[in-house]
Amino acid sequence: MAEWRSSPPFYRHLGLELDALADGRSVIRLPFRPEYGNTRGEMHGGAIAALIDAAMSQAVRSTIPMGSAVATITMTLNYMAPSFGDLTAKGAVVKGGKSVAFVEAEVTDAKGSTVCRASATFRVMLPKS
Repeated sequence: MAEWRSSPPFYRHLGLELDALADGRSVIRLPFRPEYGNTRGEMHGGAIAALIDAAMSQAVRSTIPMGSAVATITMTLNYMAPSFGDLTAKGAVVKGGKSVAFVEAEVTDAKGSTVCRASATFRVMLPKS
């Protein structure tokens, strides 16, 4: 069973579920709730952004020592289709480093259709020795 490398209260508030986390990769699910919807009944883009940011940051955290911190520097999202129902985000570190990591992620819906792709740069803050 996968374990979060950090667990902000916001993750619990959203109900994020961690399915996998290892070796620069993560899989996180966001169960649909009516309050996450927009006026058309689709998942709101802000909820998708939060999910994909969590997936990418956890992917980075899986490559660095416990006690380290990360912070999003840049994040570019491309919404590709409306989304309905539960979503799954898969994050993957493209290139890690001691101070910066480059990450990509994809969000799919329950049918497996891609609804969003993203890339991001994260600041890595290793623990002080």
